Amino acid sequence: MGNQAIYWKHWIPVLEKELDFEMQKAPSPSEVHAGDHILRVLRRCISLGEKLNADLEILAAAVYLHDLGRHYIDDKAHGALSALKADPVLERINFPQEKRGAVLHAIRVHDVGAAPEDRTTLESKILYDADKIDTLGVVGVLRYIRHFYGKKPIDYILDDIDARWEGLALPETRSLALQEYKYIKDYFAQLKKELGPDA
Repeated sequence: MGNQAIYWKHWIPVLEKELDFEMQKAPSPSEVHAGDHILRVLRRCISLGEKLNADLEILAAAVYLHDLGRHYIDDKAHGALSALKADPVLERINFPQEKRGAVLHAIRVHDVGAAPEDRTTLESKILYDADKIDTLGVVGVLRYIRHFYGKKPIDYILDDIDARWEGLALPETRSLALQEYKYIKDYFAQLKKELGPDA
């Protein structure tokens, strides 16, 4: 990996600035897809990317821009809109032309609207998995409560957790997140048990 192992880091302040700028323009910023989410997904992407020898520049750009569409529409299937919003950002920051397509592909297919076979690059699989496992563990509990609790039944949350877990693309991700998956499943199963079958 050589210089790439370090060079991707130079994009972080640039991408942070662009994300802030884009968030200020967005009509309805999503609090569960804000900066703290981005940093957790970035940490997991870099960890998986280093382990699997992925392109860390592509991953860094894709992470910072993957949820731009979420701040315009409240829809799980927001990848296409996010890619549309990310394209001029990549142009504006003069991101390497030869890598832009891979960044936009990863963003476009990172949500549940894309089929597993649509994720054709290692970087797209890593982004998808890192994004999905951010809904597990203690942080996942907080995100589900903030986003769904009181609006959807607990069974919906449990089904959504299982769908995300079953959809993970890489065995390395399952190893990384198994404890967090068990924790959140147990939490919401216990919550349902204590609140009753109609919760």
